[in-house]
Amino acid sequence: MQNKNILVWLPSPMGDAILCTPALRAIRERFKSSTIHFFARPIVRDILSPNSFNDIWLDQQSRNPFAIASTLKKHDFTHAILFKNSFASALSVFLAKIPVRIGYSREGRGFLLTDKFYPAKLTEGGFQPTSMVDYYLTIANWLGANTTDRKLQLLIDQQSQENIKTKLPEIISSPGPVVILVPGGAFGPSKCWPIERFAQTADWLIDNFNATVVISVSSDDAEKKIAKEICQLCKHVLINLAEKPVSLGELKAVFSKADLVITNDTGPRHIAIALERKVISLFGPNDPAWTNTDYENEIKLIGDVPCGPCDKPKCTEEKHFCMEAITVDMVREAVEKSRCSTSIQYPVSSLDFINSDYKKIFAKSGLTSIEDVFSFSGGENLAKSNLASFRSRTQFDISSPPTTLFLKRYNKPPIPVQLKNWLSHRKRISCGLCDVEPVKQLAAAGINTPKTICFGQQWGVLFEKRSFSITAKIPDAESLEKKLPDYFNGIPTAEKVELRKDFIARLAGFVKKFHETGYRHRDLYFSHIFYNSSGQFYLIDLARVFKPRVFSERFRIKDIAQLFYSAPGKYFSHTDRLRFYLALYERKKLTKKDKAFIKKVVKKTKRMARHDIKHGRGD
Repeated sequence: MQNKNILVWLPSPMGDAILCTPALRAIRERFKSSTIHFFARPIVRDILSPNSFNDIWLDQQSRNPFAIASTLKKHDFTHAILFKNSFASALSVFLAKIPVRIGYSREGRGFLLTDKFYPAKLTEGGFQPTSMVDYYLTIANWLGANTTDRKLQLLIDQQSQENIKTKLPEIISSPGPVVILVPGGAFGPSKCWPIERFAQTADWLIDNFNATVVISVSSDDAEKKIAKEICQLCKHVLINLAEKPVSLGELKAVFSKADLVITNDTGPRHIAIALERKVISLFGPNDPAWTNTDYENEIKLIGDVPCGPCDKPKCTEEKHFCMEAITVDMVREAVEKSRCSTSIQYPVSSLDFINSDYKKIFAKSGLTSIEDVFSFSGGENLAKSNLASFRSRTQFDISSPPTTLFLKRYNKPPIPVQLKNWLSHRKRISCGLCDVEPVKQLAAAGINTPKTICFGQQWGVLFEKRSFSITAKIPDAESLEKKLPDYFNGIPTAEKVELRKDFIARLAGFVKKFHETGYRHRDLYFSHIFYNSSGQFYLIDLARVFKPRVFSERFRIKDIAQLFYSAPGKYFSHTDRLRFYLALYERKKLTKKDKAFIKKVVKKTKRMARHDIKHGRGD
């Protein structure tokens, strides 16, 4: 492609354009003697200018592929490199008859490209979270460029530097550090840390460091409102860029003067990284893997909660759990750490979501962070011979309120185990979260489960480092494996028979509700169903609960077979099992389909028996 006329169509979001700069630098270095045109919207041109990556800029003035194609035809391009992922961009270069068209095959546009790449996908659907830096560098690498340098890059023109000296002299002459707060986000409100917490942080920075605090927002009315409210909540005066507008070039100049930037996961975060500022980034609904740059002076605070990462622009939960998981104290601690930060990522411990009844006793016991939980050595170790080495189970008691608790810890789970969980749950999920995530939906369906006290998880760039869950012992209850109601013992009087029939019908109703949620249980044995003195059933070991993407019927058969297999023969006759099945599917008599289903259950049950005998667990 030397001495060629190359079109590079840049991504539209400002943040993505900045994440693209390592690939743009690599392509320029690879094709020094070719003419490179950048095609982009004006906002992208403004953020990337000046630069040494291209020769000519073409501003995108229209979204119409036919109009764009007409413009592109005038330049006789030999090659088009599409960092823009839209169908319209591929159609435009196709209509412009550019001979070589390079890009990712997505949005149904693969047939329009001559050279295409396929983004990594999860087995259950959706794209594999991959850094956009590497996503763009993949194309540059295929073109033969050296892609070892992942550093983001932005330059600032001299005039913009001079302009801020006049517009914002208080920044230039600040007696203390300059700290920029970025409280907005073009993606949507779900990425936004609470306004009052930004205000508290600003006051703390000024009180403790004599900082000059700048609020940076876009010209969007919603962001202007956020900035205004933060300023109103603060006892100190802040510099509000909504009231002192600057151009994008000048905004880069402002950021270049910052000693620290505290930001939501939004475009200006990438400006700060590209200008090599110290950064504290606040993550909630979006997976940090998408924008990972390995920048050594960034601290990431991640609101890991059961409902996230959801990738939704607007939170649909009753509370904005993920962003509220990040406390002011955590940001203050990160500010202190930022003085010597070295590519540290601090996931938020979900102890912040501990049930309110247990906060005081946990604080008194020193269980206030994920580190505390993993160093905890009290209680009784519930280890057993077949427990995986990365798992541990502990039982311990607390006094207020008096409760027996069960702690499950997962330390560096093997990658195959993690991938299996991701496939089962159709998303990236930690082992600890598997224990508690189904609770909400099961509760809505009327399925009792152990009370979740708290959980926590810590991630590396992609895979889980460790996680845990703490649940409360079910009061006054035993597993059906250990104890059945008294009317299953002794002489079967007429009264006992009726009670047993009622028990079987209610157990069938419990299982029916469970299956109606779409969930299945990998081990639906009597050992995992508890029963209390009030006649309530509980389902435990929720880490084994999942929603099969395929073979749902197969797993339903397995569930029923496990129940039948674990139901003691001396207590449950063939008639009892038939009663259970009829109650489960609300039948008065069996249909041909039912009989075929039961045959499959019996076959599966016999296979279980043979397996146990083979391994010395049966007779």
